[in-house]
Amino acid sequence: MPESSTAEIIQFPSPPNATMAATPLAPAKPEPTPAEARLARALAGLNDALTVQRAAVAAWKASLAELSTATGRLGASLRGYHDSLGQLDSRVTALRTEAVKLEAWADDVIAKEG
Repeated sequence: MPESSTAEIIQFPSPPNATMAATPLAPAKPEPTPAEARLARALAGLNDALTVQRAAVAAWKASLAELSTATGRLGASLRGYHDSLGQLDSRVTALRTEAVKLEAWADDVIAKEG
């Protein structure tokens, strides 16, 4: 948005101050109105909520990092388990083949004796 070089800043008049400070350089602050006090409390509460929210987000990010690490370890463990099951399947298949051969031999021996 281009800035206008013709703008004029108008100063709002400050509210009259009934009490003057001891030094002219530091005028006394007027008491905040109830609305200003309520706004200040609301802003302080909002600031506190944001601080708590930031801490919660940081804890959430840390939890996500821990979850990522745990799922990585779980994935590695499952891959190892899968490999072990593959080896077991090969050994069971070899044993089954041997058992079928042994059964055929036993049937042949029984048939010859019978």
